[in-house]
Amino acid sequence: MPKPRLHALMLLCLFLAPAGLAPRPAAARSAAGATSPMPSAIAIGASSFDAALPGGETIKVFTYRAARHGPADPIVIVLAGGGRNGDDYRDAWRRAADRFGLLVLAPSFDEAQFPGAISYNLAGMIGDRADVATLRDVSLTAVSGWLFADIEAIFDAAVARTGSAQTRYDLFGHSAGGQIVHRLAMFAPEARVRTAVAANSGWYTTPDATVRFPYGLGGVALPAGQLDRAFARRLVLLLGELDNEQETRGHLRETPEADAQGPHRLARGQHFHAVAERERARRGVASVWEVKLVPAVGHDYRKMADAAADYLYGRR
Repeated sequence: MPKPRLHALMLLCLFLAPAGLAPRPAAARSAAGATSPMPSAIAIGASSFDAALPGGETIKVFTYRAARHGPADPIVIVLAGGGRNGDDYRDAWRRAADRFGLLVLAPSFDEAQFPGAISYNLAGMIGDRADVATLRDVSLTAVSGWLFADIEAIFDAAVARTGSAQTRYDLFGHSAGGQIVHRLAMFAPEARVRTAVAANSGWYTTPDATVRFPYGLGGVALPAGQLDRAFARRLVLLLGELDNEQETRGHLRETPEADAQGPHRLARGQHFHAVAERERARRGVASVWEVKLVPAVGHDYRKMADAAADYLYGRR
């Protein structure tokens, strides 16, 4: 498992904190008065840089910066599917970046540092001994080790390298990356995401306390008001119309709990949204979560990227 990671802005107190489990102390800082060299700028076009993560590791971030991208233009972080192929996902956003003046950041959370679905799809929220299929040994890890803080750190690194005036970023994830996105929306509602787009996720953590975590919220205790804050953050479920029982691309989890969400990704996304709507109504709060169907598209990250870009920036 990757080493614990601590967010420099101390978002940890706003995340889910299991009883009796205190965040681990931050890593030692550099000597007082020491200054770090200015980071290299992000080049126009396709490039990459190594971003420092809060726990001391580094991660390669593939980038595409439109020629007309300036300090006032958007930054979008793109999370790859289970292949962890950030370079391909970066390339899928090139055309949209040029159209809308974007800076695209596509981190490559490789298997060596982030092994298996627990470290990536589930954002390191449960221990590496857990069996998600049988729900044995499923226990929450320290919040300081969750992937969400790394995403925030990548945004900070890009701002430092570009002089961007942006204080928020958009977040797109497809398949396994979409799982990270919807979990971030629920468990890190204070993250600096403007709009979170979860595309074609294989299964979900639903806001249902009667279903055991990680398929629901059963067995965990959210801080007071956290789910209400989550409903107030913009989450878009982007679902491919053809990501159904005929789709053969990608791995679809088949466990009793996952199957209860639906027989395929399209149905599971619709189920998640229906559960969320029931919970929102039960709480008597407003929600800006929504579901968007992409016609004639299956489990295709390139076409889903185009649809997400049109949704996010088509009216700019």
